[in-house]
Amino acid sequence: MMKIYILALLCTLSIAFSMTVKAQKNIYGKLLDEKAQHIPFASVTVLRYADSVKAYAVMTDTAGNFVLSRVKNGRYLLKISYIGYMDYYSTVIELSNARNLHHMGAIRLNPDSRLLNTVSISGQRPLIEQTLDKTVMNIEKSIFAEGNTALELLNKAPGVTVTENGEVSLKGRSGTTIMINGKPTYLSGDQLANLLRGTNSSSISRIEIMSNPTAQYDASGSGGIVNIIIKKNLLIGFNGSIDGNIGAGNDIRNGQGIALSYNTTLLNTYGSYNANNQNLESKSSAERLFYNGNLQTKSALLQSILQENQEKAKLRSHNFRFGIDLNLDENNTLGFLMNGAVGKYPTQQPSTSILRDANGEKRWSALTQTNNKERWTDLLYNVNYVHKFNKEGHELKADVDYVYHFSKMNQQLDTRYLLPDGISNRAPSGRKGDIPSNDDVYAAKIDYILPLGKKTKLETGWKGSYVRTENNLQYDTLKNNSYLSDASTSNHFIYKEHIQAAYLNLNTAWAEYQLQAGLRAEYTNTKGHQITSNMTFKKDYLGLFPSLFLTRDFSENHQLKTGYSRRIKRPSYWDLNPFRVYDDPFAFYEGNPFLKPAIVNAIELGYALKSRYFASLSYNHTADVIAEQVGQLDAGATTFQRPENIGSFDNFGLSITASTQIFKWWTGSQFLNVYHNRYKINGQTETAINSGNTLSLNSQNTFNLGKGWKAELSAFYISEEVSGITTTSPYSIISSGIQKEVLKGKGSLKFMVNDIFEGYRIKRKMAYESVLFLSRHNSDSRYGLLSFSYRFGAKGKPKNERSTSSEDLKGRM
Repeated sequence: MMKIYILALLCTLSIAFSMTVKAQKNIYGKLLDEKAQHIPFASVTVLRYADSVKAYAVMTDTAGNFVLSRVKNGRYLLKISYIGYMDYYSTVIELSNARNLHHMGAIRLNPDSRLLNTVSISGQRPLIEQTLDKTVMNIEKSIFAEGNTALELLNKAPGVTVTENGEVSLKGRSGTTIMINGKPTYLSGDQLANLLRGTNSSSISRIEIMSNPTAQYDASGSGGIVNIIIKKNLLIGFNGSIDGNIGAGNDIRNGQGIALSYNTTLLNTYGSYNANNQNLESKSSAERLFYNGNLQTKSALLQSILQENQEKAKLRSHNFRFGIDLNLDENNTLGFLMNGAVGKYPTQQPSTSILRDANGEKRWSALTQTNNKERWTDLLYNVNYVHKFNKEGHELKADVDYVYHFSKMNQQLDTRYLLPDGISNRAPSGRKGDIPSNDDVYAAKIDYILPLGKKTKLETGWKGSYVRTENNLQYDTLKNNSYLSDASTSNHFIYKEHIQAAYLNLNTAWAEYQLQAGLRAEYTNTKGHQITSNMTFKKDYLGLFPSLFLTRDFSENHQLKTGYSRRIKRPSYWDLNPFRVYDDPFAFYEGNPFLKPAIVNAIELGYALKSRYFASLSYNHTADVIAEQVGQLDAGATTFQRPENIGSFDNFGLSITASTQIFKWWTGSQFLNVYHNRYKINGQTETAINSGNTLSLNSQNTFNLGKGWKAELSAFYISEEVSGITTTSPYSIISSGIQKEVLKGKGSLKFMVNDIFEGYRIKRKMAYESVLFLSRHNSDSRYGLLSFSYRFGAKGKPKNERSTSSEDLKGRM
């Protein structure tokens, strides 16, 4: 498969190199306000002189610089717009073969006196931006850009909820795909949680949230897509930044990072490194109650087991990134990218388990010491190529990826059993686990964009991927004071998956309407081989995934959009592996190789008012929904969790986003989400309905205090939520911070406190058949952090960011 993908890329390169190269024409300039201060993120538009039609557009960078590249010969006008200032129009600009460059010099904008009384002028993007198809959380300039982890930031993002195990839901819908720079993470829930815990918020530029993606995106992800964009310095010259933080919750934590880039018109190089060290302490409890019949009836309690846990963990992670882009000429760019992450997460967990009979009398207790030593290595290599044809917007992109993931957990469980009087009633038990995971992913894609006039374009593409995962789990159990290999719980499993996909997407506009219609086809072929029992599991299926979006602009201030898409939730590679992983002597998790993919149909109606207020109504129906079930092993005290196709799922939702400005110095973004989840669960004896209403609120507020001082307040609340057989109790997170710019604006000092009132306390109830599972988790979520960051280097024109080929696989491992 890999040879085919590389051959496809080389063919594309050979075609592109034979094309004619033309000289590059640029328009440069710098934007200043009335006080000669830089104006960042202003809109710069090039209009054709003959008919004032927009030909090119760009935004100024953080230093007010702008450059418009690859401008064709002709006569143009330059229009510059920025809120609170009068629009600027240039004199006629003429470009020809004899004049390739036009430098506008320093342009000063004049304040608009009509708006200055009501609008706060700021050179910073708001923390939350909302469009009809995407919500963007701009992290880079926020106080919360320092000292948080990516996992904690996701919990602050509008509509996003994240469990302590890394499972992400969007507007109440599970199965959300997590991507980093447009690429999947290739990790299971726990592995993804470790990666996000090890990623410093200082390395993140923004978080993009798409609840209803279009056909050009991979069809996987029943809950939508959350894309984490890592910073990449794209300015000409040598640039860099350093940052560091130190603080404490229950114990000390710190982080450091550095990013460097050197960019010219021919070669762009960039790299970054981040380290994260956290000493964590948490407490949890789990109570399992066993009944003599279905919980829907008035069945009697047989016995229960209560477990109290304390955990100490030491997270040590190192993330790095390196890339090179070679601008072969004005139409051809070749790039290489490498991402990497290595880390370890050792934990110590003493626990006490107490078994009680139906009358609540203590029968025995168990004292268990669990030691887990987990370590991982993730490496991603990418080669990408872009060819721009002579016609504006006409381009071809190609990518080839190779991803390597290795993780290993060494587990030790030692248990002593005691009668109520404190006397041991049986010999101690012990279990050693060697739990490795080896994953190789090959992916390639080609995307082609063809303009069909001024307002119409056709997008088409192909993508192929091949995945191989291997888990060779070995357990040893303690017998007669010696550890012996336990063949009954050991397992060797190999999984292979091929996916071939093609899509066609049409974008067009007329009058006040915009239409986007797409169709994606994906053929999937899988094979699982359980070597231990010599069992083979095979599946192959073809899926068609249409999407349709229609937008109407009623006026400059009113816009309405409706959309439909069909998506798929494939089982994670981890969920398909039937081996057992023990959390403690009385509970384990096992996969299910017979899982079917879940299919979701999503409809959404959106409305925008003045580009500041957004509302959307949504409905989603999922068939063969995948959710965790709990069960009892052999009518004893041991329980298990296993993913199953439990039935169907319906989600009805209303969300409202508002950009607010209470005072000139107080701006913010408020997000309200109300939804109803309804699960139809197919049990062994009957069908049950589990449903509930949920309200979530997310408030992000910025206070500009003057003289380089700024404060922020973040508040999140979610009421009771139903997800499959699980009901989660309400919880909240309130965080605050203050920042001071130093060193002439190049540096900043920040202090923040996360989860001030310790509201992030998770309580869950899982009920299925004759087992009731109650759990509580108190994480080390309240901490204070002091951080410092400093930016240095030259300023220049910005380059374009890149995305690559593997966009739906990583969140499934």
